[in-house]
Amino acid sequence: MKGYFEYLELHSYFASVGQPKLSRVEFDALQAEYVVLAAKHPALTIAERGRLNELKTVLFRDKP
Repeated sequence: MKGYFEYLELHSYFASVGQPKLSRVEFDALQAEYVVLAAKHPALTIAERGRLNELKTVLFRDKP
């Protein structure tokens, strides 16, 4: 639950105007995918590396 609340807080600060919030179900699915890809990080394919970057952006993992 804490992860989703952090996401909501980051969304309030960093989301583009009109960017919809992820639902809890959407967040959980993307977070699970992020964890799997992040664990593989040194051995990621180019496509996986691109997807990881997309997930970082959507989940605001690229913010301080």
